[in-house]
Amino acid sequence: MSREITERIKTIFIYILFVSGLLQVGILWSYQNQGTPISFLERLFSNDIQISNEAVRETLFMPDRIVVSDGEYSNSHWVITEGNEYYNSFWNEAAAGLVKIADGKVKLAASAESWDNIVERRGFLVDFKYTVEPGLLGWFLGIGDPVNDMPEFRKLMIKRDIINDDIGTFYLYGSDGIVYASDPIRYEKAVNLNSAVNKLYENVDQLNRRYYSFAGSNIQKKQDEPDVLYAAVSPRYWPYPVISAVPPDMMVINDSFEAIILGSDAGRYNKYIYNENITQFTYGSNIYRYYSDGYLTYRYLGSAEQNSKSRAHEALMNVYQFVVRKMELYDTQADITLTSVEKKAAGIYKFGFDYRIDGMPVRIDYDMKDGNGDKLQHAISIMADSKRVLECDWLFRNFRQVGYGKYNDRLLELMGKYEILFSGINIQQIDTGFYIDNKQKVVLEPALIIDTKEDDTVLLNLLPEEGE
Repeated sequence: MSREITERIKTIFIYILFVSGLLQVGILWSYQNQGTPISFLERLFSNDIQISNEAVRETLFMPDRIVVSDGEYSNSHWVITEGNEYYNSFWNEAAAGLVKIADGKVKLAASAESWDNIVERRGFLVDFKYTVEPGLLGWFLGIGDPVNDMPEFRKLMIKRDIINDDIGTFYLYGSDGIVYASDPIRYEKAVNLNSAVNKLYENVDQLNRRYYSFAGSNIQKKQDEPDVLYAAVSPRYWPYPVISAVPPDMMVINDSFEAIILGSDAGRYNKYIYNENITQFTYGSNIYRYYSDGYLTYRYLGSAEQNSKSRAHEALMNVYQFVVRKMELYDTQADITLTSVEKKAAGIYKFGFDYRIDGMPVRIDYDMKDGNGDKLQHAISIMADSKRVLECDWLFRNFRQVGYGKYNDRLLELMGKYEILFSGINIQQIDTGFYIDNKQKVVLEPALIIDTKEDDTVLLNLLPEEGE
C-alpha cells in the first residue's frame, strides 16, 4: 500500500513540475515579445468567442435580394426585403431546392434558353450579389462538396408551374453566361404565388414598390443586364427613410475599446499615437491602426499560406471570428451582410461586407488609408487564408433613422433632371439606397445607385416632394 501511495505522490509531483515549466516558458515568451506575464495566462484560458459552422451559415448565407415576378402579363416585379411576410418562405424554398440539386437528387443541365426570357417568367429571382462557387455553396448548405457538376453562379430564377404551384424549375445564371436548368422540384410549403402577387399589387400600406424590368420593357439596350429593375409607375413620390451615419460612441481609445479590438492579446500590444488622429497597436507581425474618422485597418506582416487545398469556407470562418467580436462596438439599426467573395490566390480569399438599413443598401466609396489612391468599396474589406486574417479595412458607422420623406425615384425622370444620357451608359444594376464617401454629411437621404458594365457608379439623389 505504501508503494502505491509513493507512486501517486510521484505522479502528482511530475504534473506540478510540467505545469510550472509550461507557465515559466509562457511568461518568458511574453516578456521577450514585450507583453505581460498575465497575457499569457489570459491566452491559455481564453474565453474568446467560439464560432460554430451552423452559426456562420445562418448569419451569412442569405440573398442580397429576392424579386417576385408576375410573369409577362404586366412586367411587374417586387423586391422582397427581409422584413416582408413572404421573405422566409421564398428563401427557404430556394435553399431547399439548391440542396436537392447540389446533392444529386435533382438533375441540372445547360439550357438553350436565354436569361432575358427567363427573368420574365412567373416566379421569383434570388440574387446573392457575389459569385457563389460550388464548394462554398455546399458548405453553406451543410452538405459538403456538391455531387452534381454545378457552375459558379450569382443569380437563380425559380419558375413556378402554372398548374401545380408547389412545383418549380430552377434556372441558375452561370458566371460563364450559360443558363442551367433543373428538373422540376416540389416544395410542399411553397407560398401560393397568385395570392402573394395579388397582395403585393394591393399594397395598401405602401410597403412594396412595384418595378419594371429592362427585359420586359422597350428601353433595354443590348449591353444592359436584363433583370435590372426601375421605377416608372405611380405614385410619383414614394416614402423613404432619412438616416444619420456617425462613428459609434464606443470608438474611443480606452481599455474597453482595446479589449474589443485586440481580444485576449490586448496586454501584449504596444500603443503609439501619431498626429492625434492615428492610434497604432503593434505586437509581433500584427498591426492595427485606428483613425479618428472611424476607419480601422489591420495588417498581418507574416507570410500567407498559399495552399490549393484550402477552401473558401475555411477563410470565411477566420473572417467571421475576427469580425464578430468587434461588432460589440456597434449600437446601430443597420445589418451587416456578406456582399462579395473573391479568390485572390490559391487558398486566399477576399470578402466584402456592407451595411443595410430598412432593406436598403449603404454603398461605400471611401479613400483608403494606404495613400495609393485606392477606394474602400465595402464597409468591411477583409482578406484571409485557412489559418488567419491577413488584412482588413473597416469603416465603422452607426445608423439611425431620423426622419421620413417622399421622393421621386423614377429612373428616366431622374436621369433627365441630372442630364444623364441613358444611351451613354450600359447598366449592370440599379439599387435604391444610401451613399457614403469622404464628403459624407451626418444625415443621408436616399439615392439611385447605378452600377455600369464598365465598373463605374452613377449616383442620382432622389428628388424630394415639394414642401418636404
